[in-house]
Parts: sequence; C-alpha cells; structure tokens
Amino acid sequence: MELAGTMRISYDKGNYRTGAPAEPFGTACIKGVLREGDSSVNIRKSLILSHIAVCILPVLMTLFVLASAFTGLLMYAASGNHVMAESGFQFNVISNTIRTAVFHGIRHREDVSRYAWVMEIMDPLQTYVALEKNGDLIYSYGNEKYVSEVRALNTNGIREELDSRQGNSNYSMTDGNRYYFLDKEIIRDDTYHLYTIAHHPKERSDAAIEKAFRAMSRFILLALAAFILLTSYFLSRFIVGRILSPLRELEKGAEEIRKGDLSVHLEHHRSDEFSPAIEAFNMMAWRLKRSLEEREEEEEKRKELIASISHDIRTPLTSIKAYVEGLEDHVASTPAMQDRYLQVIHKKADVLERLIEQLLLLTKMDIGEKALPLETVDLGKLAAQFIEDNRLSWNKNGAEFTVKATEEVPVAGSPLLLERIVENLVTNSIKYKTEEKVHIEVTMKKEENQAVLTIADDGPGVPEKAIGRLQEAFYRTDKARSRTENGSGLGLSIVARAAELMKGKVAFKNRKPHGLEVVLTLPLEVKNGKADTDRGR
Repeated sequence: MELAGTMRISYDKGNYRTGAPAEPFGTACIKGVLREGDSSVNIRKSLILSHIAVCILPVLMTLFVLASAFTGLLMYAASGNHVMAESGFQFNVISNTIRTAVFHGIRHREDVSRYAWVMEIMDPLQTYVALEKNGDLIYSYGNEKYVSEVRALNTNGIREELDSRQGNSNYSMTDGNRYYFLDKEIIRDDTYHLYTIAHHPKERSDAAIEKAFRAMSRFILLALAAFILLTSYFLSRFIVGRILSPLRELEKGAEEIRKGDLSVHLEHHRSDEFSPAIEAFNMMAWRLKRSLEEREEEEEKRKELIASISHDIRTPLTSIKAYVEGLEDHVASTPAMQDRYLQVIHKKADVLERLIEQLLLLTKMDIGEKALPLETVDLGKLAAQFIEDNRLSWNKNGAEFTVKATEEVPVAGSPLLLERIVENLVTNSIKYKTEEKVHIEVTMKKEENQAVLTIADDGPGVPEKAIGRLQEAFYRTDKARSRTENGSGLGLSIVARAAELMKGKVAFKNRKPHGLEVVLTLPLEVKNGKADTDRGR
C-alpha cells in the first residue's frame, strides 16, 4: 500500500545519464551509436556477405589458377615447345578443343587465323590440321606429309558418309600410334570440313610434361581446399567475433547487476542487431536504479508518515485521557466543570474521528478504482449542489460563496472524491482565515478537452516556499504540530491524491493582493459516455 506523501517518480525516457528530457532515450542511444560507430554493416549483412564470399572466392581462385595454367601453356608453346597426343583420350581432347575454337570463330564471322594459336600448340612435326570450305582449302597447319592421309580419308568413303548425313557429324579413329579426326559443320549454308591428324613417335614422349601437369593439378586441388578452409575460418571468426563480443558485454553487465551495481552502463560502438538489446539493457539498469532510489525515498516518507500519524493520534488521546482521569478523580467537582470536561473529550474524539476518516480515505485511494469506482458526473452541478447543501453550516463559520457554473462539465470521477475535494478546500480556507469573513469563489469551466474547477479565497495565502509542499501529508505551514484541532494535515494531500486517481492534477498559487487559489483539472468526458481520448495520457 502506498501511503500519503509518497514521492512518485515518473520514468522519463530522456537522456537518463544527464537527466535532461531532451529526446527519447532510444533515439539518443541510436544517434550516439551512429555517431561513434566504426561500422554500419549489421550482423545479417555480414553473414550474407560472408556466405557470398565463401561461394565466390573459390570460383575466382579457380579461374585464376586456370588462367595461370593456360598462360603457362601458351608460354610453353611460344618458347618452341609443343604438345603431342600420346593416347586416344588426349587426341580427343585436343581435336575437340580445336574444333570448338575454329567453328566458334566462323559462327561469329571471325577470321580463322585468330584462333590459329590453339592449333599451333600442337607439335607441327607430328600433327596436321586442315580446314576446307565447300571443298576449298582455306587453312592448314602442321606436317604437309600427312596430306596423303587426308586424301585417304576422302577416298575411303568416310567423307562421303559424313556428307550423306543430315546436319553436323564427325568421325574419329585410332590406328596404333596414329589418330584421325574429321568433322563436318554447316554454317550459313556453307559446308566446312575440319581434318585433324596426329602421330605419336615411339622415341618421343610427353611423360615429363604429363607428370608435371598431374603434380600441378594435385597442387591446385590442395591449394583450393586450403584456400576454402582458410577463407571459411577467417570469415567465421570475423562473424563470431561480432556476435560474441556484445554477448560477453551483456554477460558482464548482468553479472554487475547480480552483484548489486545498478550504475552499470554497456558500451556498443556498432549499429547492428545488438544495439536495441544493449539499449534495452541500459534502460533496464537505469530503471532498476531509479526504482531502488524511489523505494528508499518511499521508505523515508513512510517512516515520516508513521511518526506523524503517531504524533497526531497521541495528542488528542493524551487530552482525552487527562480529562477522563480528571472526571475519575473528581477533579471536576461541579456539574459545569464536568460538562466542560465532556465537551473537550467530545471535541478531541471528533478530531480523532476526522483523522481516522482521512486515513481511511487515503487507504481507499491507494486501492484505486476497485474501492472508489469512477463514473460520469457533471462536475459543475455536483460542486454547486454540494456547496448549496453545506452553505448554511459554512456561513456560520464565516464563509461567503460566489459560484459560477453555467454549463455542463462532464468528467469521469468519483462523487465521494469530488465532494471531499470541495469540502477540504473550503474548510481549509475557513480554518486559516484571519478576518471574520472569508470570501470563496468557485468557478467551473471547460478549456479544450479539460474540465477546470477553481476555488479561490481572499485569506492570508501561504508562504511562497510552502507552495510546493502543500500536497505532502501532515505538512502544515503552522509548525505547532500539537494544534491538531486546526487540521490533520491530510486535507490537501487527499485533494492531490484524489485528483491523481481521477487522471487529473491540482495546482496551488497565491492571489494578489492576498489569498490562495486552487485549480483542479480533469479530463472531459464525451457525450456518449466514453472517456475522452486525452484521458489517461
């Protein structure tokens, strides 16, 4: 239960480190990260980029290795070294490579000589390549001695068999250490014949080259595997580092909070998925610290409240006890004295009753709407009617009223609380009047989406330094605490708490030349009975 006088601290999402309510905490934090951050790439983007890199880099490495091998092959051929076909498989690879290069150039209307370097890799002494267009020789390379073997292919009916077929066709044959390949291509109504013939002399061999090529292939495969593993390792380490670092920071902060250090503040100099989590952690730590400070302040207020209650209850009880003892000891020996003693006891009992009622009302207000449900009431009508019902009694105590309530002012409130607000403010003006009469002005009006009740008097007012403390429980401008008959010190505190319960607020200010003005502001209710949109903000 929150007792009267407890200080309430609203959690302002401002700059909690400086206390300045400048901009929302989240906005300030993110702006700070973007200002101080060394990278704008978040973890999701980093993961995507790392996966792309893992896929692309090996391909690029493979292309680089192949390009290097191809360049080395060209340099090998340019230095006077050539390649020989030592098996049917090698000859098929070579002949298909030549065919692809030559006909690719023809289809793109390029000169055949542009791809001559492909054929010139072959050993010119053991190879012969010829290209015919519609029966006419347009290109040849290699050993002219093998022309007779080309003619033999023609006379053996092999070419006629290919020409009899529809579309493109080819023929290949291996005869010991001799290899033959004939290909027919029809391009733009022109018929092309490509002859590739290769011999492999027994006394010559490219075994050393092949061995070196196989060794290079194994090296390339191992290099690619090592490259992929190293790339994956460093990229994974990079990503894991970006993830584990803020996790360790959060773990460190949580450990500090577990130890009781609520002043912990985490630093995160990146703008990524961890920024909101770290921001939320810092906000949580700040709110926990503020909550602890608020609890300590509340505890101090409770101690002061209990001390004040004890003092204000003990004072009339002491008087009652003294007068009762006087009656028991027959100190009041005459009927007149006995009657006076009983009047004092009755008066002190009234003070106790009023104090207990005030405390009971505060308890109900702590429970909230469950004990004091809100309903739609006309503030102007209720205040005017309540004043009219009590006008005679208050007039006897020296109060004169001017009431201005000409329009309907619907609010969501508790009739009991609203009546108690008016009663406490009026009796407060009566109690502290310095003249025989005090004039009280009561005004009800609408301002935008708010209902405003103003109660002003022409009494002495209060010292300016006391204005901010009028809402505190048991606070009196008169420091003579024993004078509880002038008031319990709970009246204005109840006014403030009641206004807060009804989503409103109350303000106090001195009038000129003298007097006190109290302004109660409550949200207006719309005509259909539903709360106004501003209610509860």
